[in-house]
Amino acid sequence: MQVITQSVKLSGAPGLDEFVTLYKKFALTNHTDQVDMIKKLARLLLGLVLLLIVAGVILLMSVNTDQNKAAIQAAVLSSTGYELTIAGDMDISFFPSVGLTLNDVRLKNPASPLELASTSAALLQVDLRALIGGEIFIRELSTDDFHINYYIDAQGISNWNTQAPGLSVGSTPAPTQSSSTQLQNIPAAANGPDIVTVSFEQLRIENASVDIQDLSQGLRYSVNNLNLSSQNTNIEGLPFDVEMDFNFLNNGMTKPMTMGFRGNVTADINAGNIDVRNINFNLTPMLLQGEISISNLHDALAYQGSLSSNEFHVFGLMQTIGARETQDEFDASGSLMQDTANPLASINLNFSGDDAGIEIPEMILQLSNSTIEAEANVNFASGLQPANISYEIVSNQIDLTPFLASSTSEEIPTDEVTAGADNVAIEPTDTVTPAPPPAAGTPISSELLNSFNVIGSIAIESLLANEFQFTGINIFTNIEDGVLDVELQPVSAFEGSIAGNIRLDGRNEDAALSTQLSVSQLNVIDLAPSVSRLNSVTGNLDVEVDLSASGQNSNELMDSLTGSTTFAITENSVDIGVIKQVFTAISALSPTGSTIEQWPDVIRFAELGGFILFNGGLTENQQINLRMDNFDISGTGGIDLMQQNFDYDLLFTILGEPYLQTISVDELYHDVSWPVECAANFEDEVNQYCRPDFTQVREIFTQLGTNAVRNRLNEAITDQLPEEVRDGARGLLRNLLN
Repeated sequence: MQVITQSVKLSGAPGLDEFVTLYKKFALTNHTDQVDMIKKLARLLLGLVLLLIVAGVILLMSVNTDQNKAAIQAAVLSSTGYELTIAGDMDISFFPSVGLTLNDVRLKNPASPLELASTSAALLQVDLRALIGGEIFIRELSTDDFHINYYIDAQGISNWNTQAPGLSVGSTPAPTQSSSTQLQNIPAAANGPDIVTVSFEQLRIENASVDIQDLSQGLRYSVNNLNLSSQNTNIEGLPFDVEMDFNFLNNGMTKPMTMGFRGNVTADINAGNIDVRNINFNLTPMLLQGEISISNLHDALAYQGSLSSNEFHVFGLMQTIGARETQDEFDASGSLMQDTANPLASINLNFSGDDAGIEIPEMILQLSNSTIEAEANVNFASGLQPANISYEIVSNQIDLTPFLASSTSEEIPTDEVTAGADNVAIEPTDTVTPAPPPAAGTPISSELLNSFNVIGSIAIESLLANEFQFTGINIFTNIEDGVLDVELQPVSAFEGSIAGNIRLDGRNEDAALSTQLSVSQLNVIDLAPSVSRLNSVTGNLDVEVDLSASGQNSNELMDSLTGSTTFAITENSVDIGVIKQVFTAISALSPTGSTIEQWPDVIRFAELGGFILFNGGLTENQQINLRMDNFDISGTGGIDLMQQNFDYDLLFTILGEPYLQTISVDELYHDVSWPVECAANFEDEVNQYCRPDFTQVREIFTQLGTNAVRNRLNEAITDQLPEEVRDGARGLLRNLLN
């Protein structure tokens, strides 16, 4: 039998880039067009299957293994532009089915050094009689260790981009009339309204992996240990079971997520209906169960479904998705084994939708002893109209205390962070990888703010967070034309109230942020146990905050922060221990031996207040002014919330008459700005916060001593010298003392 060496060509044979391009178009188009794209993707996948089948049938005409390898390799190169290498054995079977087994198969782009795809073994068995009758009945399609590598360099060029002789990837080759192997007439169902009959008696994929790395976008995704099995898979409306599990990892996660799916599928593609029953989606320790029905695939798409979860441990789920680094221990059933905070949760929701949008009429989240009810409605973007989202969240009580508990568990070792990413391709280089630049902060997407409109509300009767308790919470959000508005109506807390609003304007390249916050009559005693270092103050707190900023990320916003914060505490008392310590140290430097008088530990004031001015950021150039009757504090410095410390250069001033002399101090110290350094970590003891600038204090006392001598001599000149020589004597005195 003559060996056929002609290239096998299939109209519409796709490359991976075509799938990626279709996906990007899919994500950016409205829902009606998305249905058409799904059909295109289905036809492209069908084209790949047909290519493999035709190649297998051709090989049946030959018995020379080496020549068969060369024939199929040439066919793949001609049709796709990719180099196929069959390094292992190749077996052909004729009974009871036409079968083709390939071992150690690798796919490469001639223009790229990186391997595109590989598999240790692949098996295809086709029912030849069904194929002759116009049906595709695959007895078995299976692969072992199948791997796909998709890599995009910094210039946005994919390793799948190539130019085959006379053919670009994804294009349609020119027909060759003389080729007996050219498929001139693919079944009409592939391009018409009906889909060609395709069924699988057994579909099996074991230990597959997919690695996607996009240097131009800084993205990296990896799917590993993918296993899929299905029996009697078809699109003719007969039910079949699907089982799949895999590990997923991206560059924002510390460890892979293990996911699993089980379900019973009934797909009648010609009728346009797909039903998925007995869904079991496992994301340890959460298990989602439910069903989804899709109808009218070819016309007015509609779908509905319901999902419900088991009662799962919240920390366990956060740990699985990489939102919590603490490593709690769970038993085989997913139950938490450690004696620690153990919040439980469950979720139930119903949904329905069509080409125009999706509606969630009911979603109930049970969080420990709290019940959160929500509903939402999404209208998809259409034409020039952006997507519109509305929502409402209601709860009688939410207790966040279990989620705020500190943890002392060990951090995840560095070598575990990269686990599961062994197969991700990287561009070869001989240069040393430079250290990553400083974090640029969370970007603010103006495009995202302009892509949809949102209106919604959150109503919570009571919110608990450790010893904090807030009641009557009502938050309203609105996004329209690129502007986000958040309004917090007055909330009862600590016998007072808190209200405010935030606006984020994303209509320009630099987003503009403005914040107003009003705090009225908060009881400081109730607030003190929860706020470090406030246990020395009592009274009612009023705060007014008015801040603005602009930038393209969170760091730029913080660096441009401008505005003021004012505060006042009425009917108060305050521990002045720090002030006493400072002036005790100052008096020790007095050359005259003057000492401060005895001060009480706690002093009451009619009002204790001040303000902080922000000009160019939160952590620098802060100005503070504090007035307590006859005592004034002013200065500049900053608070570093990241490093948990502060550093201020202050001036302490005791004012004389006519100010109320609540703090009684020797007149020697009046109306003098005493320099004080206040720099410490938040956890330091209060008595270590501030200390006088001893160098400047000595200079002040020297000047005070000189002033005292001048005053005494002036008095002597006035009392004892004749009037006609007093002016000359004072001039001489100034020259001597200056």
